[in-house]
Amino acid sequence: IAERLFETALSMLIARTNHHAFARVLFVVGSDLLHADNPNGTTTKGTPLDTEGRFAKTFWVTRKMLTRSIERLRLIAPVDVVIVPGNHDTQSMFHMGDSLECWYHDCPDVQVNNAPTQRKYYEFGKNMLLLTHGDKGKKPDYPLLMATEQPEMFGRTRHREAHTGHLHQLQIREQHGGRVRVSPALCAADAWHSEMQRVGNARAAEAFVWHEDEGIICQTTWTVPPEEK
Repeated sequence: IAERLFETALSMLIARTNHHAFARVLFVVGSDLLHADNPNGTTTKGTPLDTEGRFAKTFWVTRKMLTRSIERLRLIAPVDVVIVPGNHDTQSMFHMGDSLECWYHDCPDVQVNNAPTQRKYYEFGKNMLLLTHGDKGKKPDYPLLMATEQPEMFGRTRHREAHTGHLHQLQIREQHGGRVRVSPALCAADAWHSEMQRVGNARAAEAFVWHEDEGIICQTTWTVPPEEK
């Protein structure tokens, strides 16, 4: 079910942006995509999770799903794949990124950034992105963090955003010359989220179209229909 929803979301986002001509595609992978970090079904720190199926099967299905997705995206433009580890799957997402890097090592139109860091930076024209899961640090401090860690990139750019996940909800705030976005999640609430009354948020995927000089010029969303469980 998760595989089908992911690929449906990708298809809809491609269809809703295909009237644009793209120089590059940024494909951000991770943020607890694998959910668990090991065959015991726990997070990186050992917290037990609700999981469906064996860890090895989940890894294989996800890797094949991601390679199919990249193959679709590289028909549009060269693809930059950025791996963002989550707090659930820090090690396994590094392994996933390494698998993708090996798969595409001889493909000049696919670049995989799997550096072993929690935060990745991406620059396109006058746009600066911080890509991180969002479970660490204070989000209002992210714009200052961007300027501190990447002062030259910060100085070269005008449109600066931090894109995060983790909270399974949509948020955006702007201050100190930068925006901080929290993107929604496609997954349904598990037992823990239900017990904590964290239910009812829209399950969705987002895509952004960035102009080299003007920043975001288009944003589109696909929301999981209510009949899906």
